[in-house]
Amino acid sequence: MTEHLAARLFAPLALTAMAALVLLLWILRNGDLCPGQRRRISDGLMSVWAVFGLALMLSVEAKVPPFLLWLGGTSLVIGLAGVLYQARLQGKRSLSLAWHVPALVLVLMYGAALVFRVGPAAIFMAGAGGCVFAHLIMVRAKHRLQAFNGLLPLAGIGFSLGLVIYLLIQTLLMQQATTVAVPVQSLVMPFGQLCGAILLGAMIWLVPLLRKQQTKPPVIAVAALLILGALTVGQGIIWQLSVNIN
Repeated sequence: MTEHLAARLFAPLALTAMAALVLLLWILRNGDLCPGQRRRISDGLMSVWAVFGLALMLSVEAKVPPFLLWLGGTSLVIGLAGVLYQARLQGKRSLSLAWHVPALVLVLMYGAALVFRVGPAAIFMAGAGGCVFAHLIMVRAKHRLQAFNGLLPLAGIGFSLGLVIYLLIQTLLMQQATTVAVPVQSLVMPFGQLCGAILLGAMIWLVPLLRKQQTKPPVIAVAALLILGALTVGQGIIWQLSVNIN
């Protein structure tokens, strides 16, 4: 049971951290940020590496290939080294983005390996989880890029719905392609949980935007938990489909 739980959790968490890292570094590079915002968002990268480290620990329980463990571990060490070194800087100073490039390259390689392992659904997982996690870090950093308070929720919800549609299509194609009777009834509850978590998470995530209110960290945190829960259920559906095919 623990092995199955770890197998369902590690990929969504790793993909979420990877996509959030890419988004935050892109924002740091292109966003109109004051030194204080830039430093706070840069410090938020520690949360990204913490989630990535948790995913690596779960991947050990999931018995992933050693290559992935070494690649992910090297990425984690280099990424944490940069964040910890920045913590020693005084005031609002932050490291150049060039310091984060080596870890970013390794994480992208790790993400590409996960896409090969999980399939195209990994792209939707990365988009949904990365948007909500990056938004949470930005809100906690008290950013002033108001456009992202609308863009990130809409993009994240779009990726979440894309995951649902992809999994539905995969289920239908499997029904038509296999000669063995597939127990679709066993997928009804997971699909219900997936859709319910995404719907509730989307509603909570969009409340500040619809009411034209300032987005608060607790609101995004609840939405992030629901979206990540949905991604975990989605990974479970992928696992069930692969078992039925085999």
